[in-house]
Amino acid sequence: MSLHRWLRKLLSLALSLAALTAWGQKSSFSADQFVGVWRLVSIQTIRANGDVIYPFYGEHPAGILMYDRSGWMSVQIVSDPAPTVPAVDSREDFAKASNADKARASEGYYAYFGTWTVDTAAETVNHHIKQSLMPGERGEDGVRHVKIEGNQLTLTAKAHEMGEEHTRKLVWQRIQEGQK
Repeated sequence: MSLHRWLRKLLSLALSLAALTAWGQKSSFSADQFVGVWRLVSIQTIRANGDVIYPFYGEHPAGILMYDRSGWMSVQIVSDPAPTVPAVDSREDFAKASNADKARASEGYYAYFGTWTVDTAAETVNHHIKQSLMPGERGEDGVRHVKIEGNQLTLTAKAHEMGEEHTRKLVWQRIQEGQK
């Protein structure tokens, strides 16, 4: 076999291996697909036996999730039914409310912000939580498995709560520019 022919075969093999490697690493989403604002569609807590329950947010919570190009993210969720106490219109009046009213208000609300990174090979997004309504989450990483179909983003994560293992599934719908 001539050197020229041998080099062509070697180059062909190298290109085939490169194409195969790239195909094997192909993901169903890219980080750019996250950027924007997402409205909460649903939250389900799925028990190991498949039962769906709604222990924290109710069946129809409201929420918003934002990812920006600089790598920052924020999430806010309000339970269904939304908290109605304390019925005040200023932070000063909120501070004067009863501890029971403040507790009911915080039980119906959840929020955190931080930075985010994507691992397309693992098909996950990682929320690097800087601040949270729940102090124990500050400094933690929340890894969520990702599925993006059209304008819908589904995030799932395993959790141990209420004395059991389960999966939390959040479905978000992209808010288009100008949409309210």
